[in-house]
Amino acid sequence: MSSRTVQRFVAGAAILLGPLLGQSLSHAQGTAASDARAKDRGAIAGVMQGLAKSFEGRDAKGLVAHWTTEGEYSNDRGVEVQGREALEKAFAALFEKTPEVTAKLKSTEVRFLSADTAIDEGTIVIQRGAAEATTNADYTALLVREGGNWLVAQLSDEANDDVSIEDLAWLIGDWKTKGDEEVDISTTYSWDDNKKFIHVKFTRAEKELKISGTQIIGVNPATGQLHTWTFETDGGVGEANWNRDGNHWTLDAGGMLADGTTIVETNVIRRVGNDLFTWQSIGRALDGEPLPDLSPVQVSRVKAKQ
Repeated sequence: MSSRTVQRFVAGAAILLGPLLGQSLSHAQGTAASDARAKDRGAIAGVMQGLAKSFEGRDAKGLVAHWTTEGEYSNDRGVEVQGREALEKAFAALFEKTPEVTAKLKSTEVRFLSADTAIDEGTIVIQRGAAEATTNADYTALLVREGGNWLVAQLSDEANDDVSIEDLAWLIGDWKTKGDEEVDISTTYSWDDNKKFIHVKFTRAEKELKISGTQIIGVNPATGQLHTWTFETDGGVGEANWNRDGNHWTLDAGGMLADGTTIVETNVIRRVGNDLFTWQSIGRALDGEPLPDLSPVQVSRVKAKQ
């Protein structure tokens, strides 16, 4: 494999690691006992588990052992790698260049084309560093049975721009501003039972405004956008659309306070790491009267007491 090909792989192939962390075994575990291919589904899920274990151990050789000898990977960015030797070299380079890469895979369908051939399809969410934006992709894996074992013969992925509530999973927990900030914010983010929505309890105090209440964050099925519904303790209501821009989000928000006053603002959230983000409110107005923009403030995760 040429050095140019390795560089292209490193630049564009982190998405390949989708099967390597957080593999859901729902297809194997949720299949009815009457499913004649239940054992094979479990074995295929085991292949994905093996990939995950090898990745977490940064074991390029062990990782590619789950491919056939001439197995290959490709994506919509022009990366093409074939053969275990080439894959191992590419994975080793990827581990060296992007040591913080993590990924989560969700298998949505396993189809059997023959007694020894299957296709596994699903979605991948990639995180290349604590402060980087996530990358979403759809993947297709062709698996074959050789010598009684299921192996990956071909894996491909295609990036998509669909947002997911999982893009905000890093927010789960308690957060608070520190010190003499221009605005005081306390928030708690938690999953609902099915992880379709994030529930938020919040307080926000500044010179011109003090509000508290609850929020629900989820994908609005009417638009496909991440959306927040806000319910303040004194009766005010509001909504906001989330828009991703690189490593940060902008929330175009609007609502009405309990006394009938309208409020509009754009909130900007920039993720600095797993335990820190900055928050800023700009473009603000109460009943059409402009309010000054707020300076960015740091919001830190509240660590549990040991």
